[in-house]
Amino acid sequence: MEEPMTERVVKHEVKLQKSVVIILGLFAFGVFANAFSSAFSVNEVSADHYGQGNLGTINHPLQIVCQTGC
Repeated sequence: MEEPMTERVVKHEVKLQKSVVIILGLFAFGVFANAFSSAFSVNEVSADHYGQGNLGTINHPLQIVCQTGC
């Protein structure tokens, strides 16, 4: 007589340390931020600094010259 086959389930649980979870979360956030970096363009924000008067114009930009200790 044959014995009926019993089904065995092997279950593995992996617990990660809190620091590993934080590092993986920061890594995921960095990848996400890098993927959408073109949506947060800095060019639009800094393009208006010519209209401030004392910061120069497009034809005469602001120049910073180091006179001593450079």
